[in-house]
Amino acid sequence: NNMVAPSSPAAAALSNNCTAAAESSDDVMRPTKRLKPREEESAEQHRRGHLISSSSSLSSSVASSRCINSSSSSLDNSSSAVAGGDNSSDDGGGPSPIDLCFSRLFHALPQTLIAANNNISGASAADKVSAFRSQWINHGFRTTVVSSPRCAVSVYLDSCGTQQRIASSNEKSAQDAMHQEAGRQFLLTCIAMHTHQLQLEDLYKSVVQKSWCFKLFLDKLACVREADMREESVCDVVNDWKDELDMVIGGGKCDSSSSKDAVNTLKKKVLLLQELSNKVPSMLSILIVKLTDIDHSLRAEQLMQEYNRIEWENSSLANACLQRWLSPSSKGCQYELDQVYFKFSPPGRYLPKYERITIYFKDDNDQEERSSNKLVLIPSLTQILNRDTTKASHPIDTVVQDMIQTTWDTLLHNGYYVDQTRKDQLSSPLSKFYTSGLIGENASGNTNNVMPLLLNAHFAPTYPLSLYLYGLAGSGKSSLVRNLFVAMNTAIAKHCDPELLVRFVKQNLNKPHGTLELELELRPNNNDYSVMSIIQGRRMTLTQSKPGLVVVGLEEMPSNVEGSDPRQCDVSSLLSYRFSGRKGDSKSGGGAIVGGTAAAPRNSFKRGISGDATIITIFTSNYELEPSSLETLSKLEMFQNLCAVKVEAVSGRDRHSFALSYLNQRLKETVRCKNVTINLDIDCGEGDTRPLVRYLRMLSFYICALLKQQPQSDFGSVDVSVTQDVNTNLTQITSNHSGGSMQLKCGSFQNLYAATPCVLDPRSSDIVVEMQKNHPDLTDPSDLCQILDFYFAGTLAPVVILSRNKELISDLTIVVSRLEGVRVIRSIDPSSYKIMRSLYDPSDTPNLRDDILQLQRDGGGQSQSLVTIELTCHTNDSQMVIREIIEDTPSMTAFSSERSALYKDGLLFCVYVEGDITPEIASRASLVI
Repeated sequence: NNMVAPSSPAAAALSNNCTAAAESSDDVMRPTKRLKPREEESAEQHRRGHLISSSSSLSSSVASSRCINSSSSSLDNSSSAVAGGDNSSDDGGGPSPIDLCFSRLFHALPQTLIAANNNISGASAADKVSAFRSQWINHGFRTTVVSSPRCAVSVYLDSCGTQQRIASSNEKSAQDAMHQEAGRQFLLTCIAMHTHQLQLEDLYKSVVQKSWCFKLFLDKLACVREADMREESVCDVVNDWKDELDMVIGGGKCDSSSSKDAVNTLKKKVLLLQELSNKVPSMLSILIVKLTDIDHSLRAEQLMQEYNRIEWENSSLANACLQRWLSPSSKGCQYELDQVYFKFSPPGRYLPKYERITIYFKDDNDQEERSSNKLVLIPSLTQILNRDTTKASHPIDTVVQDMIQTTWDTLLHNGYYVDQTRKDQLSSPLSKFYTSGLIGENASGNTNNVMPLLLNAHFAPTYPLSLYLYGLAGSGKSSLVRNLFVAMNTAIAKHCDPELLVRFVKQNLNKPHGTLELELELRPNNNDYSVMSIIQGRRMTLTQSKPGLVVVGLEEMPSNVEGSDPRQCDVSSLLSYRFSGRKGDSKSGGGAIVGGTAAAPRNSFKRGISGDATIITIFTSNYELEPSSLETLSKLEMFQNLCAVKVEAVSGRDRHSFALSYLNQRLKETVRCKNVTINLDIDCGEGDTRPLVRYLRMLSFYICALLKQQPQSDFGSVDVSVTQDVNTNLTQITSNHSGGSMQLKCGSFQNLYAATPCVLDPRSSDIVVEMQKNHPDLTDPSDLCQILDFYFAGTLAPVVILSRNKELISDLTIVVSRLEGVRVIRSIDPSSYKIMRSLYDPSDTPNLRDDILQLQRDGGGQSQSLVTIELTCHTNDSQMVIREIIEDTPSMTAFSSERSALYKDGLLFCVYVEGDITPEIASRASLVI
C-alpha cells in the first residue's frame, strides 16, 4: 500500500513503487490489504500501550462520523444549539459554536500541545519527526511515518471521527484526560475534521475573521513599532476597540442548561462581535493614516500588504488554528512543515481505513523559493475532507461546483446577469479550468485519477481557457469580460488560494493591420510597453508574492469582409504568429501556424506564450468566428479549447429574474439576513441593464431605510412588496411584517425620491443647511440632500453633481471635505492635468485616476473610502475627456488588474461646466444644481 504522497508529478512513479521498507518499521500501525478483525486490532494497539475504545465497529463509526454537521451558522440556528445543548460537541459541556471559535483563537493553547514542544528545539530532523508523530498518537490518532522521498507523517482520517479515550499503564486523572481531549479537538479543527467544522467555518468567516485578523495586526505592530503604538493619537484609535473585544471574549461560556437566557446571551455576544468586525475597515484606515503621519518612512501600501498577508494566512478557521499551533509566539510547535497531501479512496470504492493526510517536512536541500514560509491550507479543506462518500466522485467536484456558483454570484453582485443558457455554455470550460487548477498536471481531462491531492493553498491551471463572445452591439460582451475576471479572482481566492491575483490586459483588435503589428511586436528587451511584454509581465509584479493569472481581453475582433482592414483572418494569423513567439510577416502564409509547411524557428516557443495556461484569452466581437479563423487559432495550444458563446441582451422574463435576484442580493448584504422575500411588480424596461441596476440600487436603499424605521419582530427575515403605478409614476414599498410603507417618486435624471421628504443621514442635511447659508437661492435643496444620502450610503457609484456656478461647486466640495473620513482632490482642470495615464507614459506621470486610487488605498480600500473630486471644465473637449472617469463602470486601462481597476463606489464628482453641458456629460449626471 502506497504510504507516500508525491511532492510532484515526477514522483508519482516513485510513489507507486514505495514499499513498507520506506516507512519506520517500529511502532507503526501499518494497514494491510486485509482488514483485521476488531478484536485483533484492539489487542495489537493495547500491546503498544495505546487503548482506543469504541462502542461500535470501526467501519460503522467512520461512516457515521463522516456525515459532518452542515447546519447553518445563522443566529437562530446558533441559538437553538445553545438552548438544546450542543450534545454532539466533543469539547464537553456543550459549548456554543461562538464559544468554540473563541476557545480556538482567543484562549490559551491546550496544555498537551504546548508541553510536547518544550524539548524539540535543537533536536535532529529524525527526532522532530518522531516528536511530531507522537503528538498525534498521544491525542488518539492513527499514524504512520514516511521516510521517502521526504520525511512525513500520515494521519488516518478514520481515527478522526471516532470518540476515543487514551490511557496508558499509569492511570490519568480526569483533569489530564480533559486537557488531552481539548488538544485532540484543537488538532481536529486544524485539519478541518471537527464534528461541526462547516458551522464553525461559516461563523468564523461571517463574524470572527475580521476581528481576529485585526487583533493579530495590532499584535504585530506592537512588536515591531512599539513606540508608535504607544502614541496618544494611535491609542485613541485602537484602545476602545481592544477593550470592547476583551469584554466580548471575557463574557464567559453560554450555559446550555439555561435555555432562553443562553439564547439571548449568545445573540448578544454574536451581535457585539459583528459590530466590532464591521468597525475594522474604518479602524484600519484611520490607524494606517496615523502611523504614516508619525513615521513618514512607512508607506500605506506596506502596512496594507502586511494586513493582507495576515488575512491570507487566516483565511479559514482551520488555517487560523494551524497558525496558532505553528507560531512560536503562542508557544506552538517548532516544526518546519512544507506540504500536505490527501490520499483518498478511488471513486466508487470507498476505503475509509486507508484515507489519510500526509504532512511533509521541509527538505534542507530544497532550494526552491516559496512565497511564504508558513503552511497555509486550501480554504475549501472542509469540503474536500468531508465530502459525501456515497457518491462516486472526486473530492474536488463539490469545490468546483461551489467555485462556479461563486462566479455567478459575484457577477450578479457587480450588476451583470448571466441567463441560464449562457451559464450552461460557460460552465463546462470554467469547470475544466477550475478542476485543472486544483489537480494540476494530474487532471488529464478527467477526475477519475486517484493521485494524492495537494491541500496547500494553491491554484495552478493546466487547461487553457479561451472564450469567443459575439453578439449585437450593446448586448453586454465587454461588460461580461470586465466582470468575469473579477468573479474568477473571487472564486479562486474564496476556495483555493486567497493570495493569488487575476490581472487584466486589454487589447483592441479593430485597428489597421500595421498598427496591430507594431503593438504586438516581439522586441529584444523586456522594458518596452508592447502588449506582448505587458501580458508576460502581468503574471508577477513587484507587489505580488507569487505569480498569478492574466485575463487578456481581445476586444472588437473585426469581420472577415474581403478588402477590409483589418480582416478577421489576418488578425487571427497575426495573433498566432506573435503568441507562438514568431517575428515574421503573418500575411506571407509561411510556417506551420497558418497552414504552411515550414517549421517554426528554433526556440521561438521560449519567446511565445501559447503553452501557458495561466493566460486566459477572451475575444469579443460583433461577428461570428469564421471557420478559417478558428482553424488558424486552434493550432496554438492556448486556443485549442476556444469556446464560442453568443451574448444577447437580457430581456423579458430573464430581465425580471435579474432584477429580483439583484435586489435580493443587495438586501441580504445590507440588512445581513439570509431569509429575504420580495414581491417585485415593476417595469424592468428593455435594452441596456445599467439604468435598471442604478434604479435597483436606489430601491434597495429605500427598502433598508423603511426596515430601519419599522420595529421588526424577526430581524432574521425580510418580507417586502414593491409595486409600481405607471400612471402616477409612483413606486410603493411595503413591509409585510410590520405593515409600514413608503412611496417613492421618479424625479430628475431618473433618481428615486421619497414622496414625503425625510432625513436619512444627518450629514446630508447638515451640508444642505450650510450650503443654503452661502447660497440662499440654491435650487432643489431636498434633491441635493437625497443625492448626498446616496453618496454616503454607497448607493450610486459614482455620484456626479454638475453646475454652471463655479462658486457653488467649490463651496460644496469644501463643505463635504470637512466631514470625517472624506478625502478630497481640489481644482482639477482636464485641459492641463491628465485624467489617466496612457500606455506609453512613464509610470510616475501625475494623473487623476492614480490620485483617486492612492486615496482609496490610504483609506483602507475602495469599498470603505469616501473621496470627493472637484473638476473644472472650461471647454467641450474637457467634458469629453472626463466622460470615462465619471461613468458608472470601473475605469480600466490596457494594463489594469482587479486591484488597479478604479471602482467608483464612494466617489463624488463635483463638476463645474463653463458654457453648455454636453449630452455625454448630462447622461452621466446624478444631479444638476
